[in-house]
Amino acid sequence: CTSINFSSVTVNALPTITVNQATVCSGSSVSLIASGASTYSWSNGSNTSSISVAPTANLTYTVLGGINNCVSAITSSVTVNALPILSITGATICAGNSASLSVSGANTYTWSNASNSNIVSVTPSITTIYTVSGSSTLGCTATLTSAVNVNPTPNLSLPSLSICAGSSATLLANGATTYSWSTG
Repeated sequence: CTSINFSSVTVNALPTITVNQATVCSGSSVSLIASGASTYSWSNGSNTSSISVAPTANLTYTVLGGINNCVSAITSSVTVNALPILSITGATICAGNSASLSVSGANTYTWSNASNSNIVSVTPSITTIYTVSGSSTLGCTATLTSAVNVNPTPNLSLPSLSICAGSSATLLANGATTYSWSTG
């Protein structure tokens, strides 16, 4: 005796998952967005379609996407570009004088006084902090500050004297720490 029974097998297609690749500056975050599935599982433990990451070095993230118990995997690479390392000179000046501030380490610069040069000349009347932002050729930006310390001009006092011809007098100056007289 023979019996025949039929069974149908449904073949579900594997999901076609897509995910963006990203480039980010060090210290910043970027979103990775996967699509093409109904469920997701990322290598960092997240189960959403998109994740926000802030890697400190180049990393590859894997996402599994599932539909009808069929799962596909895809990877996303995040390239991390370094921030420029800025170096700046500071200055100490006397009131009324100017100082030159010089910065290096980036491709373009923007100072708090709106200058775009790597060297700026400033004449502050009081101690002032200047900020400069420097951008690399890859578009990453770092910020640095520099102080220009302003020392006040000494307030000299020298009394006027009246003496008789042939007499001598002692002149006493006040208000500074060192003195240079016109007599040498």
